[in-house]
Amino acid sequence: LRNALRSIEWDLEDLDDTIAIVEKNPSKFKIDNKELTSRRNFIQLTREEVKHMKDKMNYSRGRDRDRTARQPLLESSPVRGATSHGTTKYSKLENEIDSPNRHFLDSTLSQQNQLLQAQDAQLDMISHSLCSLKTVSRQIGSELDEQAVMLDEFGSEMDNTESKLDTTMK
Repeated sequence: LRNALRSIEWDLEDLDDTIAIVEKNPSKFKIDNKELTSRRNFIQLTREEVKHMKDKMNYSRGRDRDRTARQPLLESSPVRGATSHGTTKYSKLENEIDSPNRHFLDSTLSQQNQLLQAQDAQLDMISHSLCSLKTVSRQIGSELDEQAVMLDEFGSEMDNTESKLDTTMK
């Protein structure tokens, strides 16, 4: 947006230079004073609009850079206050918000939200699977503990039987 505003300022300077050239030789360009005044007024209004947008942009620089931070740039423009209905000279700028780029961005944002929801669903499934694995591993652990106790008892019985066998053999 800053680059676009700078570009507009440069274009306004070029228009000023062009009007100065036309003023020096109005008969060559067949433009009357009324038209020149109209064009000068347009340049002045556009400069005010650009300044207003820059001020708003600098004000919202610290804010989040989302659609709500850009919205004030177009809501309360001086030109808009004068002509609140119908098209203005800045309607192209206002309509850019609804341009295919905006639709593309909205579509991309929607796709990203869908991907996030799908990932959340997959993470929930993984979480449930991990809970099941945790339960199974606890059961396996308790069975191993029981079998270790049984093996210890069996080992004790083997030692006891071996000592009896040794005494019997002697």
